[in-house]
Amino acid sequence: MMKHKLVCISLFLLLSFQAILLAQETKIIIEGEITYLSSKNVYVKFNSTEGLAIGDTLFSKINGIKVPTILVEHISSTSCAGSKIVETTFNVGDKVYAKTLNVVQKDTEVVENIEVIDTSKNAIKEVDKKTKKKNIDGDIYGRLGISSYSNISNISSSDFVRWRYTFSAKSDNFYSSNFSFNSYISFNYRSTDWSYIKNNIGEALKIYSLSIKYAFNENLSLMVGRDINRNTSNIGAIDGIQLTQKLSNFDFGIVAGSRPDYSNYGFNYKLFEYGGFISHSDVVGFGIMQNSLAVFQQTNDFKTDRRFLYFQHSNNIVKEISTFFSSEVDLYKKELGISSSTFSLTGLYFSLRYRPSRIINLIASYDARKNVIYYETFQTYADSIYENATRQGVRFGVNIRPFSNLYFSANYGYRFQVNDLRKTQNISANATYSNIPFVYGSLGISWNNLTTSYLDGNIYGINYSRDLFENLLYSSISYRIINYNFINGTPTLQQQIVGVDLSLRIMKQLSISFNYEGTFDEASSYSRIFFNITKRF
Repeated sequence: MMKHKLVCISLFLLLSFQAILLAQETKIIIEGEITYLSSKNVYVKFNSTEGLAIGDTLFSKINGIKVPTILVEHISSTSCAGSKIVETTFNVGDKVYAKTLNVVQKDTEVVENIEVIDTSKNAIKEVDKKTKKKNIDGDIYGRLGISSYSNISNISSSDFVRWRYTFSAKSDNFYSSNFSFNSYISFNYRSTDWSYIKNNIGEALKIYSLSIKYAFNENLSLMVGRDINRNTSNIGAIDGIQLTQKLSNFDFGIVAGSRPDYSNYGFNYKLFEYGGFISHSDVVGFGIMQNSLAVFQQTNDFKTDRRFLYFQHSNNIVKEISTFFSSEVDLYKKELGISSSTFSLTGLYFSLRYRPSRIINLIASYDARKNVIYYETFQTYADSIYENATRQGVRFGVNIRPFSNLYFSANYGYRFQVNDLRKTQNISANATYSNIPFVYGSLGISWNNLTTSYLDGNIYGINYSRDLFENLLYSSISYRIINYNFINGTPTLQQQIVGVDLSLRIMKQLSISFNYEGTFDEASSYSRIFFNITKRF
């Protein structure tokens, strides 16, 4: 669920960045859109994935800087899926970007949404006038989606159908004005609850983003409404005003408003919050370094709920290395009704990606977090905590592509807390071979081992996918075996899961997808059917 995660506004920038000089080849930047999020993967849609390959990196724009965020692990003609390589917030509709090397155009030429960028080390330059004109035109673009999710089983009480309608639209420099807007709205309900929902529309209607921005000039802008500021994305959506001033390589901002209600995601003025941020980015070495600092005060009924400091750093100043670091420090606490100032490290995250060549890619990360406490919102819970234990985790990964059609990956994760009976450990590995001779398509095999305080488990899987009818239809079929052994005496869980995915592109802006997943064990069977139709404009 995305109850506390919102669609972020993607600022249309007039500056593009290229940090690495690679054999003087011409590169292009292509833009994609996140279409689906799972617990493991981020799914991205492109007009075409020509030039992309498994093991490549996708980037997100954070404060106008392209930060590596997704590692491509699966790919089709128009879509790809991959895992996060930094701890950041993704939402459906977010824009991501890919660098490709095999399509050669002249520097700064623009073909539809593809910008070709000068690859010199000092390249921070304006895109050509054609791109500027397209931005000034103020086109409105977005999408309308209708989805159904059905759960069918031999246990009748668990059957249901869930409907979801989504609408998103945005425009930069609307009708050549200084105004821009952004919106993302969802209406989501179970068919069995309709009699209740039609009298309580607010329970199903969720406004994730609805904002208007006015640019006084190129450096000063004011946003009003509900939206996420990428400089303070860790606090989520803000209902209020956001004023941003750019000065040379610095961005300054102040924010005031309220956070969405924690029970229904509606507007709640009593959850007032305010704060500010400062961000700096510059070209250093072979890439870009970005630092941002934010401080926030959050309240409930205008009484201090939480006060904290947030710092974020990212850089790829060394050609083969990308790093990301973030930390969160609480500045306020309340114990047994007594308020005081503090300086307590609440969260710490660090990731490192090392890519010595296109063949191998190494990833490591460390995550240490405590439970965030809102002293007024959850008073009983807050008073019961005298020692807030830190949950820590480490992750290592390696991705190897010895040939263009062959890809291997392996990951190891370890998470622990002081009072855990047994530490959580996760080991996974997969191999994918694309463009299989005679058969075509891609074949992948995977293995996942999970050890927690209450179970030991293994998951084995195989997947075959290919594009059909000149890339109009994408198809995939998968099979998995799950074997979980519970240490508390619960009987062993053994399941077989069959999956079928079909995605049909009817026309350039209209697509339909169908997904089936069936889970079978000795006593029961479950079928999950997902259907979606999306119209873009």
